[in-house]
Amino acid sequence: MHGRNWLVRRVERRLGTELGQLRYVASSRRIFWKALVACLIVGFVFGTIAEFVSPIRSTRQPGHFNDPALFATASILTGLVLWSMTFLGSFRKLLVFDRGIVAKYSQASTQLVFPWNDIVPGTIKAVTTADGTDPDRRLVARRKVSLGAGGRNAVVFQARDTFWVFASNEDPAPLVTAIQGAMRDAGIPDAARAAAGALPAVVLTGQVALD
Repeated sequence: MHGRNWLVRRVERRLGTELGQLRYVASSRRIFWKALVACLIVGFVFGTIAEFVSPIRSTRQPGHFNDPALFATASILTGLVLWSMTFLGSFRKLLVFDRGIVAKYSQASTQLVFPWNDIVPGTIKAVTTADGTDPDRRLVARRKVSLGAGGRNAVVFQARDTFWVFASNEDPAPLVTAIQGAMRDAGIPDAARAAAGALPAVVLTGQVALD
């Protein structure tokens, strides 16, 4: 199954008894390339500060910045380490099981489990934008939480008085189909009727209120 890495397999083992078999893995990724330049600049700032606060090892050596190659290497590595920290929010997955959805599962403290009874079938909808921007920015609600890293498409559903948005560059149709199929097989009322309005994806041209 596409996207079934070791973290996903760990969730399968932990929640399989409660949620049944894994049906689909939706992926969302967004590399923050613009942050790379900023992190490299910060790395050189840190490197410059380190040059001035570090003691000179020998009076026979010239002053600070006497080893440009080491200074540049250390500064670049510092910037890359800072940039790598942005990866924590760059890769997200949404797991569809027989009896519910799982998100933010990398740590037990952040894990979200949505049994089908918590989700309002009629609120499941695929959305996209004509200009390729993130549709999550155009969806307005009193309570809204993003589950994806970003993308030009999104799947929206309401659960626990909150709208949840999973934005991705993937085609949203397989995710919606997997959710609807699992809800229908689980005997959730109105699941089949709500399926008719979930696809095709609605093209957002401005802000849309979900409430």
